[in-house]
Amino acid sequence: MDASSVRPRNRVKAWRDKVLPDTQFLRAEYLMHRFPPHVHDEFAIGFIERGAQAAVMREHSLHVLMPAGTICVINPGQFHEGSQFSEIGWDYRMIYISPDDLGTLLSADVRAPLHFPEHVIDDPETLLAIRMAHLSAESGDASLLEQSSRLTFALNQLVSRHAMKGRSQRQMLAMPGGVKRARDYIDAHIGSNPTLQEIADVAGLSPFHLLREFKRVIGLAPHAYLMQRRVEHAKRLLLSGRPLRTIAIDLGYADQSHLSREIRRFLGVPPSALHP
Repeated sequence: MDASSVRPRNRVKAWRDKVLPDTQFLRAEYLMHRFPPHVHDEFAIGFIERGAQAAVMREHSLHVLMPAGTICVINPGQFHEGSQFSEIGWDYRMIYISPDDLGTLLSADVRAPLHFPEHVIDDPETLLAIRMAHLSAESGDASLLEQSSRLTFALNQLVSRHAMKGRSQRQMLAMPGGVKRARDYIDAHIGSNPTLQEIADVAGLSPFHLLREFKRVIGLAPHAYLMQRRVEHAKRLLLSGRPLRTIAIDLGYADQSHLSREIRRFLGVPPSALHP
């Protein structure tokens, strides 16, 4: 086969921050990929280097275009999905940082709960600061002092310019008790194989009512939510150096090939791309 006819592959590199081990960095080149609906516990903060990503924020069916040269931000708990905007795909760099870790880097006067009202931010100066922080985190030559200094500066500038104190309107909406009990039960049992009836009993709802309300409030059916949480947990464990085989066993998979397929479906690359 002519080398020129070989279709380029998606490429992903992910790693943990050396000072904040729960904070993850990711550099990705996607030609074609569609992320299934999913949610992060962390802030997802990054920028598009090439091409553009098309995203959908599920709660309002809001369609967002994230073009090259812009900062993109997804708040914790916000269900979304994404794909390439055109046939050229997109390259981007992301930082996944928990509200607690972000709070440790911020000035004392902005450590209250906060959110970003805009998902696409046009701020070249702040983008450059985030880019330098990301490159520093990836570099084997940068000291820990340089890495943490650049990350602290970049995120403080981003927050001071573009975040709002307090929770968003969506975050302030009370989650129905039954749905919250069901979600918390799934989160606590991602390594088991709970039945719909088992979760419904915990929620205090009929199975059909649970299905309807869970999807309405959370954005996904219970089984899809469980699968997404498993993949997120597997990603964190892979970045900590755990072997895929033991992760698959811990998460209740019959074999590691099943987990591998799910990781590829969500991330567009095999699990080997996520090893530290």
